[in-house]
Amino acid sequence: MTKQELNRDIKRLWVRYENKDSELDVYEALEEMRQELKRLYYADDDFEYMNLRSIKIMIRLNLSLRVVPLHQFGLGIEL
Repeated sequence: MTKQELNRDIKRLWVRYENKDSELDVYEALEEMRQELKRLYYADDDFEYMNLRSIKIMIRLNLSLRVVPLHQFGLGIEL
């Protein structure tokens, strides 16, 4: 997965999360979003290739969906 694909997929997940209320089965949609967030997080768990907006989106989504425990989220980030 390239940097562009990673950031694009994160933005798509964010748009889908914002529009989740329009879906018929919200619980199934949230479970799919959790799986997608986990896939995207572990694709770059050091936040090396994500841009600033994607990092903010990942933090916000993880606070809502609680996919990765908060005490482990982003431990490998280089400042």
